[in-house]
Amino acid sequence: TLPGVGRKTANVVLGNAFETPGITVDTHMGRLARRWAWTRETDPVKAEMDIAKLLPEETWTITCHRVIEHGRRVCHSQRPECISCPLADLCPSYELFVGVPFEHPQGHEDTPDLQPAA
Repeated sequence: TLPGVGRKTANVVLGNAFETPGITVDTHMGRLARRWAWTRETDPVKAEMDIAKLLPEETWTITCHRVIEHGRRVCHSQRPECISCPLADLCPSYELFVGVPFEHPQGHEDTPDLQPAA
């Protein structure tokens, strides 16, 4: 361990500088992991453990980058942009924020619904 370097920063450095997979649970990753039902935990370390069980280890670093970016650009904490979200059909929280279940756009009804089983 290094003085002043926390788990989140250590995982970022390991994943990016040393190609050692790491899960970075910042505010965005934690929020989206809860919205997507990957975890119920608010503690970053506990959330990290739940997420690690779901994702292949070799995808941890890039997945965290992508989820964090999605949280910054689309899935905001107060007003997520669910209507324009490219993951809306996969999101278990869509109905919570929009008020109605997701419906495929006209002409795309044959697109499979990939919602996880209840």
